[in-house]
Amino acid sequence: MNQIIPAILVHSEEQFRTQINSIKDHTNLVQLDIADGIFVDNKTWADPNVIQQFTEITFELHLMVSHPLEEIDRWKNTPNIHRFLFHLECADPIADVIVKIKEQHREVGLVINPETSLEALEPYINNLDEVQFMTIHPGKQGQPFLPEVLKKIQAFRNKHPQLPIGVDGHIDETTIPQVLSAGATRLGIGSAIFGNEKTPTENIRTLKQLIHG
Repeated sequence: MNQIIPAILVHSEEQFRTQINSIKDHTNLVQLDIADGIFVDNKTWADPNVIQQFTEITFELHLMVSHPLEEIDRWKNTPNIHRFLFHLECADPIADVIVKIKEQHREVGLVINPETSLEALEPYINNLDEVQFMTIHPGKQGQPFLPEVLKKIQAFRNKHPQLPIGVDGHIDETTIPQVLSAGATRLGIGSAIFGNEKTPTENIRTLKQLIHG
């Protein structure tokens, strides 16, 4: 089933509370983007003590960090974390990161940047709950969509028809039909929900109509 997952990328607790309160009645799953200022230029806010206050929301954490092993430890006592998404291009051993996430009894998603080859995913496929394709270069919302990633998504879907595929980066009314056609099932959406003149509620309603009819 195709799924819209609001993606929150913020620089303060105040920003976070504003965004989460604007959508919490319309979704039960939110992606929180965590950037360390090293793996990507941007650095974001994320506080486990605040996140666990929102018990009605389940979170997946998109770790745009060089060392996900350290970041995962920060969240071990945060009960409403369902899934970690971390980058194949990180500095830590991928197999070790997968083991640590599984030890916390959470789902594992592996993220690949636009320039990364599909072959690099294959050693880890049997231990993954999701693969997420970046359709922009990670770190900042509002970048242009990279259409060349669509062929990679389609090729991956043909080889792995059962594995959930996420996409993240300039996912909006224009690009949603393209990524769904290529085989994506989970749509991480930031700017198209929070970054225009409409309310997040209006945007979520429009986007849901687009994918569900």
